[in-house]
Amino acid sequence: CFHGLLQDELGVYSEDKNGNPIYNFQYIDAVFDPILNLGMKPFVEFGFMPDKLKSNDKSIFWWKGNISPPNNYEKWEKLIEELVKHWTVRYGKDEVNQWYFEVWNEPNLNLFWSGTQEEYFKLYRHSVMAVKNVSPDYRVGGPATAGRGWITETIDFAHQN
Repeated sequence: CFHGLLQDELGVYSEDKNGNPIYNFQYIDAVFDPILNLGMKPFVEFGFMPDKLKSNDKSIFWWKGNISPPNNYEKWEKLIEELVKHWTVRYGKDEVNQWYFEVWNEPNLNLFWSGTQEEYFKLYRHSVMAVKNVSPDYRVGGPATAGRGWITETIDFAHQN
């Protein structure tokens, strides 16, 4: 599981002076390549929020993992889609099809998610759409919740949407 995969330290997402996304997967590759070379399969967690996409400054941990909803859900969706496309090109669809994707971690705790349940479900929908736009076969789910919270609500939301 990759806690903080989208955090700014890996330089995944930035924007130019006009607000256009800039993607950089170099450091993610440096993390994933050795893991895959060992024959391990990643369990990918989408989080925390990159600085240019954060809607507020709430964070966790000494390294300031931003726990806010995105300020632009379409840009978030495109980030996830471009990242999953990158993995598909780099490692192949057969490889990525063996991975699991999780949308955030423990969003039912305000310690890890500063948004509402409704905002989380919006993030979830955009994230799932991004992954499924690359391949409808890819497995995406979540969240891993604390104390089994939001399980029924998440299942209901997924069935309805």
